[in-house]
Amino acid sequence: MTLRPIMAALVLAFAMLVPASAKAAGVYEPDIVKLTDGRELEGTIVKEQNGYIWLDMGVGQPLFLSPDKIEEIIRDSDEPLPTEVAAKEEKTWEHVPGVTRAAVITAEGMVGMQMSSTPLREAIPMLKEEGVDLVVFKVKSGGGYLLEIQQLSDVLHNEYKKEFQLVAWIDSAISAAAMTALTIEEIYFMPHGHFGAMTGWSGQLEAVEGRGLEAVYYKMEKISARGNRPDYVPMIRAMQHLEPASYDIDDETGKVKIYDTAAGEFVLNEGDTVLTLDSQQAEHCKFSSGTAATIEELQALLEQSVGEIVWVGESVPGIPYPVCKAEKHQMEYRKEVDFQDTNFREIVVKYQMELNNARGVAVDRRGGFLRRAEGYLARIKRMIKINPNFGIFTVNEEWIRQQEETIRELRRG
Repeated sequence: MTLRPIMAALVLAFAMLVPASAKAAGVYEPDIVKLTDGRELEGTIVKEQNGYIWLDMGVGQPLFLSPDKIEEIIRDSDEPLPTEVAAKEEKTWEHVPGVTRAAVITAEGMVGMQMSSTPLREAIPMLKEEGVDLVVFKVKSGGGYLLEIQQLSDVLHNEYKKEFQLVAWIDSAISAAAMTALTIEEIYFMPHGHFGAMTGWSGQLEAVEGRGLEAVYYKMEKISARGNRPDYVPMIRAMQHLEPASYDIDDETGKVKIYDTAAGEFVLNEGDTVLTLDSQQAEHCKFSSGTAATIEELQALLEQSVGEIVWVGESVPGIPYPVCKAEKHQMEYRKEVDFQDTNFREIVVKYQMELNNARGVAVDRRGGFLRRAEGYLARIKRMIKINPNFGIFTVNEEWIRQQEETIRELRRG
């Protein structure tokens, strides 16, 4: 009989004390998780599910790690942990009739990097584990890679909407971030919130034009349909083109009519710039369902339709809303991307230095430089496999093939 079932139960009961004391007494060997970025973490794996692991390192909550971050796991047993039992023992909540369990998850940073479909998809089982009914998708992003928009929209529309009621809370949603948020039917703004400027960029910040821009607009029409906003298409087009947009409000029905001209009573855009909505404009034209500066104000708005709300998560100093497990995972993912991105650029620079050193000496003295260059190139290839968006405009498969050929030529002389 292995020690695994015993250790799993002990760690769940004494998360702060058992790993350190047991290790000191020599009772067990710690699990070692080797990450794809070269780091090694030690602790006790207290839960496993579909390749995902929860690693208790003796301090705070167990660290969640997804399969793409794990290179190798070294442990004293191959017997998997009983995930259903672990989840049952960890459950500390229950559904109360008439009460909606709500959670905030944030989408911040650059779309395709810190703001990615990967952590959103990984968060779904965490939200379900905590019994979440309603998810507030809080957006604060200046945009990013257009290629990530469809993946983000697909996760929100095809996966989140099936499991939860989904609303957006806009701090700042520009370009690709605004395009993503269009997927969600119910949108709220913060008082300083702004939304729009859904222009595309390529290369060295050159605006997408012609067919490229029309392709982006066509995608936005489809995503807007997912968010049930067909009547707002003229306004959305003004967020991408230098075109006017205005609207009228029917005095009797309150229905908003959007025009692709400036002839309406309320003018949103004259056509001399691309449109970006502020919170007052968004609420007045009924693009948004309301404005909330705080989680308490947002709760008051939401409770008008869903009834009483309790927020899932724990209080964290400096964060103005409860932090649930899924939100903690978003934060950790962004930190990891920041670390990888910085590391990636350093490795590229070191690779180029070794290559330049090899070019500066005779053929018979290039061996050491080229071996180190090959090592750095191998790490670059691995990191691109983890996140293909690293260095997307300069480092790709074709670039790697060119570097491999350059190294062969330098070795031949």
